Amino acid sequence: MLVVGGFLRFFPIWFGLPFDEARPDEETAIKLAIQIRGGDLNPHFFHWPSLIFYLFAASFSAASWIRRLVGLTAPLTVNQEYLIARAVVALAGTITIAVVFALARRIAGDAIALLAAVFLAVAPLHVRDSHFAMTDVVMTLLATAALALLVRAAGVRRTAASHRANGGWWFAAAGLAAGLATSTKYSAAALLVASAPAQWQSAGRSTERWWNAVVWAPSVAFALAFAIGFFAATPYALLDYRSFSADVAFDFTHLAEGHGADLGRGWTHHISRSLPYGLGIPLFVMAVVGIVPMAISFLSPSLIIAAFGAALYAALGRGHTVFFRYILPLVPLACVSAAVAMQRAGDWIARRTGQSSRGIIALAAVAVATPSAVNSAWLDVLLAKTDTRVLAAEWLATRVKPDESLYDAGEPYANASTAGVHIHHWSTETFDPIANDFKSGGRLPDWMVLQESPLATYTTVPSGLRRLAAERYELAYHIRATRPDRDPGVYDPQDAFFLPISGFSGVIRPGPTLLIYRRLGLPASLTHTSFWQGDLVRHRQGEFRAPRPRERHAGVFIGDDIVDRKTVGQFLSPPDVRASLNEEAVDPE
Repeated sequence: MLVVGGFLRFFPIWFGLPFDEARPDEETAIKLAIQIRGGDLNPHFFHWPSLIFYLFAASFSAASWIRRLVGLTAPLTVNQEYLIARAVVALAGTITIAVVFALARRIAGDAIALLAAVFLAVAPLHVRDSHFAMTDVVMTLLATAALALLVRAAGVRRTAASHRANGGWWFAAAGLAAGLATSTKYSAAALLVASAPAQWQSAGRSTERWWNAVVWAPSVAFALAFAIGFFAATPYALLDYRSFSADVAFDFTHLAEGHGADLGRGWTHHISRSLPYGLGIPLFVMAVVGIVPMAISFLSPSLIIAAFGAALYAALGRGHTVFFRYILPLVPLACVSAAVAMQRAGDWIARRTGQSSRGIIALAAVAVATPSAVNSAWLDVLLAKTDTRVLAAEWLATRVKPDESLYDAGEPYANASTAGVHIHHWSTETFDPIANDFKSGGRLPDWMVLQESPLATYTTVPSGLRRLAAERYELAYHIRATRPDRDPGVYDPQDAFFLPISGFSGVIRPGPTLLIYRRLGLPASLTHTSFWQGDLVRHRQGEFRAPRPRERHAGVFIGDDIVDRKTVGQFLSPPDVRASLNEEAVDPE
């Protein structure tokens, strides 16, 4: 399962490149890692803790050292930095499968551990987020490890000699993992609550009287190790406390007030949307069914896990910011609960049918895991397709002139990539939606890019701008991301990631649908295109890959393909597109 889970998480970590905003917030983590590697160890940013920045910076330094060993002296490109950071997170996601196996085995044995690992390997939310150079998957790994260590620590029978001998090392190890998890994402502080039932269980197994200080030594060890883990990885929480406290206060406000679309509070949203689609509906149902039998059969470890889950859910539930990824630390725990339910159901059926429980459980596990596995595989296939915003950059780079202007109506992260496009870029504020006109003294931009997507929060275009496009512009290129006649799928409406978490039948490729308009009367910049397929202009570093001789084509660019102009008519079908020998409005699909 590590191989299967690893493949699902590593393929395709190159998605979206060279567009560096295909996954919002990645650029922040990587920019701060580069800054730290450059010598400024204070990230000056505390909306997230700092461990992920230092981890990425160390990874970049290690990669550069290896490159020098093999004789490569050129610095890392931005593409390479993204790939390294994403690989680190994909590795963390893969290791989490092994950690959840260890946790489940400690609780319930090898059979349930294997089932839990299988379920996590294919869980769509964990697979999806393991591709992203962000905090959530690394925090989930460390939080799951901390819980496994707490369960291990709480199960040790303690005497005065054992207290002195081990000094609460299992609790200290759990505290260190919990501190590092919280230094990756603040919500992992819920692990402090999980330490309480672990301490209570430890005290119950101690041969010492309850008022003896040695009985409570595990809590002290946990708390001290927690503090060491947190402040060692986020040292400027102390050294730059003013900035730290201001950013954390903002985070509490942001969680409470919401982000974009109002989806209600997390109490209802996560249980009705994030978890069902993040796990897959059958797996979610089994996880819910498994709660009671898990509590009955394995009460002590269940209390530790439940304490963490309840504390985390309570912290997230009160807020109106309800990103799917916020609930990710509960996914491995839900997989353990589902595994318990699966084994109990299989044993019950076997007793009544006289069949082998192993065979029944295996068939049931396949039935439950298959929808999640198919969903995760489909997500990977779509991620591997070229993003619409990259296609737009490639198309524009061969057609616009440096003295022409472009207006992009998209919200941040929905804009077409302008990597390699030399043009005067008008800001979004240039258009006045009240006056339905541009604040430009009567001038119009030469080119306009409008967006469409089921993720409407980030692609709402003023109706006046669409009318202006219809009256004063011609559609030059149409890049479809979705099929409007199909089910749009289940998106995270607050998150500007342009792929759904479930329901892919209507999805063609990542990104919003882009409509590129050319102003009427603007002379065509090309009548016959010489284009090198695959040329990607490096954003921020000005690099341009030299074309291979066999890649040169004279023709019209249609999505990922170059076709001879004589065959263009086969692809054009009015009224959907505008046929022209100078410029064609072509759907890439």
